Amino acid sequence: MKLTAGLILLMCLQVSARTYSQKISLSARELTLDKVLHIIEKQSGYGIVYPEELMRKSKTVSLEVRDKPLEEVLKACLEPNGLTWVLKNNTIIIREKAMPAVAQQLQQQALLMEAAAEEQEISGVVTDGTGAPLAGASVQLKGKNIGAVTNDKGAFELKKVPAGSYTLEFALIGYAAFEQKVVVGKSPLVVNVTLKVSVNQLDETVIIAYGSTTKRLNTGAVSSIGTDAIAKQTVTNPLTAMQGRIAGVQITQDNGLSGGGIRMQIRGQGTAAAGFIPLYVIDGVPFTLFNGAAPPSDGLNAFGISGASGSISPFSVINPDDIERIDVLKDADATAIWGSKGANGVVLITTKKGSKSKTTYNVNFYQGVGKVNRYIPMMDTKEYLAMRREAFANAGVTPTTTNAKDLLVWDTTAYTDWQKWAIGGTANISHASVGVSGGNAQNTFLINSSYHREGTVFPGSYHTNTFSTRATVGHTSVDTKFNIRLTASYTYSGNNLPITDISTLYNLAPNLPIYNKDGSLNWDQTNPTAYLMRTYTGRTDNLITGLDMSYRILPQLQVRANLGYTNTRLRQTNATPARSVNSTATASNTLTYGDNSNDNYIVEPQIEYSPRVGEGKLQLLAGTTFQQTQATGISLNGVGFPSEAVMNAIGSAAAVTVTYNNYSQVKYNGVFGRANYNLHSKYLMDITFRRDGSSRFGPGNRFGTFGAAGAAWVFSKENFMKSVNFISFGKLRASYGITGNDQIPNYTYLGYYTAASSTYSYMGNNALVPSNFANPGLKWETNKKLDIGLELGFLNDKLMVKADYYRNRSSNQLVSVPLPEQAGSNSYSGNLPALVQNKGFEFEVNATPVMTRDLKWDLALNLAFNQNKLLEFPGLEYSLYNLSYVIGYPITVAQLYQYTGPDATTGNPTFLDRTGEGTINQYDRLPAKQGTPYFGGLSSTLSWKNFTLDVAFQFNHRYGFLNSNLANNFSPFGSATTNQTEQVLNRWQAGKPVDADAVPRASAGSAGSLYNYFGNSTANWGDASFIKFKTLSLTYNLPKQLVKPAGFTNAAVFVRGQNLFVWAKQKYTYDPETTVPGTGFALGTGTYIAFPQLRVLTAGVNLSF
Repeated sequence: MKLTAGLILLMCLQVSARTYSQKISLSARELTLDKVLHIIEKQSGYGIVYPEELMRKSKTVSLEVRDKPLEEVLKACLEPNGLTWVLKNNTIIIREKAMPAVAQQLQQQALLMEAAAEEQEISGVVTDGTGAPLAGASVQLKGKNIGAVTNDKGAFELKKVPAGSYTLEFALIGYAAFEQKVVVGKSPLVVNVTLKVSVNQLDETVIIAYGSTTKRLNTGAVSSIGTDAIAKQTVTNPLTAMQGRIAGVQITQDNGLSGGGIRMQIRGQGTAAAGFIPLYVIDGVPFTLFNGAAPPSDGLNAFGISGASGSISPFSVINPDDIERIDVLKDADATAIWGSKGANGVVLITTKKGSKSKTTYNVNFYQGVGKVNRYIPMMDTKEYLAMRREAFANAGVTPTTTNAKDLLVWDTTAYTDWQKWAIGGTANISHASVGVSGGNAQNTFLINSSYHREGTVFPGSYHTNTFSTRATVGHTSVDTKFNIRLTASYTYSGNNLPITDISTLYNLAPNLPIYNKDGSLNWDQTNPTAYLMRTYTGRTDNLITGLDMSYRILPQLQVRANLGYTNTRLRQTNATPARSVNSTATASNTLTYGDNSNDNYIVEPQIEYSPRVGEGKLQLLAGTTFQQTQATGISLNGVGFPSEAVMNAIGSAAAVTVTYNNYSQVKYNGVFGRANYNLHSKYLMDITFRRDGSSRFGPGNRFGTFGAAGAAWVFSKENFMKSVNFISFGKLRASYGITGNDQIPNYTYLGYYTAASSTYSYMGNNALVPSNFANPGLKWETNKKLDIGLELGFLNDKLMVKADYYRNRSSNQLVSVPLPEQAGSNSYSGNLPALVQNKGFEFEVNATPVMTRDLKWDLALNLAFNQNKLLEFPGLEYSLYNLSYVIGYPITVAQLYQYTGPDATTGNPTFLDRTGEGTINQYDRLPAKQGTPYFGGLSSTLSWKNFTLDVAFQFNHRYGFLNSNLANNFSPFGSATTNQTEQVLNRWQAGKPVDADAVPRASAGSAGSLYNYFGNSTANWGDASFIKFKTLSLTYNLPKQLVKPAGFTNAAVFVRGQNLFVWAKQKYTYDPETTVPGTGFALGTGTYIAFPQLRVLTAGVNLSF
């Protein structure tokens, strides 16, 4: 209600502000023209812009009028001064009256004849196509070191320009560059220019470190996704909107639950054990929640407890509605200026800002449902019981009511599809957002609030609620020298889920009864309903604030500062009531409570100088960084609550213990610089430098030096290319540089001790035991990056092709070095002399095959080939890693026993004896075929009149699927009351022909080592490739003649689908994308059974007024 009331108030204020008075009253005696115009501006409500030079040349005004029309008053003031006016977009633009062509020619000739050594002024106004003034546009005399920047009214002024002929260059990012020939004579010159919005994708803005550029002039490897592509997807995490849309970027989800963990790799994994988490920056403020956890993770609950969603992504609390664009920086030229945090790539998130226009309100609403669209094929009751009987017979074991309840006690005709029971429901989804934005020449604002509720397909009313609000305000001084922008966003997210992901119940015995005959719960196994009684609650509060300030001291010199603060707090509970535990055991109500908080501060003052050097433009940037990240956390365990009603108050427990307590602090100090030189927009050079210090290393190794050099040649501007008509654009670029990585646990260079248990004491005091050995020599992990890129445009840039070759080599691998038991600690943090390489090719193709008045078709394809390899490891064969790494193979190599099928006589698994020793051991393993030969995506946007259809596909050709249904059993099939996939139907059976691809026999006997080998063998290894129909969106924009009478400027209705279909080589997993929860292992292979991404269908409406 408060939000609604606030919006109504804003609407009333806006309506009042836009009620213009068209009658003017004026009493002027010998007033200057600019003062008179200021009075008219106040009375009319229209903005009035003009070149200052026109005011200086004008006569004073003496005029007495009362309640006269605006047009009449303007005419009386302007005509005596040879001026006229035009009204565009609520702005009155004053300009000189146009001269006839013949008169202009005569005037130009006269100016040339009278040209002398006098210096004059050039002034004017730069506007857009609607007549609105453009602030911040660059105005430059071509080839001269004379320039200016337009102020908030679009006005500019060049002083002391010698007489002669010149070319004026006008440029503003997002608009097409424009040149105007001028002649400066004895009198000041007025030049008014209108810039057109650029429709060429080469002139699209690209956000880079501490600035922006265009695709045409960028020297680094940067890929982007805009607000249109994000808005047309039904996602709650903005990172997932990039899946299949950016070359070389792999994004996988731990599971499909709202808020679940996200893993991102940019150009492969370049580290053996340190984190591969990219640096995320939101509006210039780093958003990193890596708090020193091991294994490295940016999950909110990396320390503490978790629920069914596992790791919680920090980006689950970022509203996709707020995002304007996401830019991914890949090579050293783009990332080295970030220093220690840029080794794994940089993701720059730019949020929406207010605009210098009338106030606009936006409402977006959609409603939808989600369903699981893929199940694992399991055996039915008949097939399962046949396997169990066969298992007892093969083992020579007699079934009893103790070891074979499924055969002798439970109903042998009953059948429950546990997948449908656990995840066969329907998730209801609701989303609503309301926003208001606008501004004027000096001030802009934007406020947006949204609410999202997403249920689950689990039995019960589990759900996630998210509320977010974001505001940004900006101010520009009248002379446009000073700019300031404040942004603040707050998000609340509440999760109510089971503690356990119950999709893992897929392999319960199909005839397992939930209830006994007397109606009580059946505890022969853990009762599946018990998982529904054990609940997880999580509350996330996230605050992101940023302040940007800049002041232009001179046209070529400005200082600025970026300040930011983020706070993320997660409070969680895991409640296990006594009734969810087997009644035959001693049980009590228990609760685990966790509270984790992460604070991040950053201050970055900068100075930028942009002079002309020769015939080119030089940009020099220097700055320094002061950053601190502080993480705190505690976990408590309460036991013995008197009732479930008071379980959320941990103080009500009979006993409370602290199970975990954390405090850590990381500080960064650094200096950085960049030099960029642009010669005729043809030859481009970029050099970056950073000296970074991280408190994760000891005093002697705390600082590292990083840098890069990049260059680009726009060869399509060369004279020899003018005859090559089919190539409209061509650019060759290359870069090389060094970045750093420090994603390791905090304080590992220090030695510290922990108290031993009470069993160990000395003279009555508890003993201390080493928990970490000091290593003051711990050093930076470094990554040397090489990138060569080619960009081509064909058919007037309707077809754009970008190709990159990259080679990244990381050394000084940060790892946990194992130690023998007698050392007192099992490991210490150190550097390995291993060299890891990622190399590959990336391709991006963007095409517009059709573009007419009513029909437009855009296509986009991205494709990446990446190869990860361990190049060097001196002394590997003699190290403790000789069974973990293999030279020439990926660092995540899996060494597997080579399965050769079941023994024809016994049915036991057999394996290749590589060593010929007659026994199977670890030395018989071989590296498995692993990696991602290629991956990418294809998207299409088809617009016809008021209809727009968007579709997107994601594909991944990958090896490395580990069939966890079989591999995790490590025991004969049928030895327990566990159902199996249909794959086990093809098993060894006595008296039947042996299939080489068959699994071993069913047996109720002991496992033995052969089944341990089977679990880690090629029998369970396979192709993890898939294609996903990722997105479908159909939008209809209602005709203007229908929406305007209703008071709307735009109205659209839409239907959308997400994760519609999956085609996968492996059918024994829910989702081929899932990852081992909380880690990067088996990234995107679907190896571990986890809750899948849902097929989501939604319908909604978008209104603007």
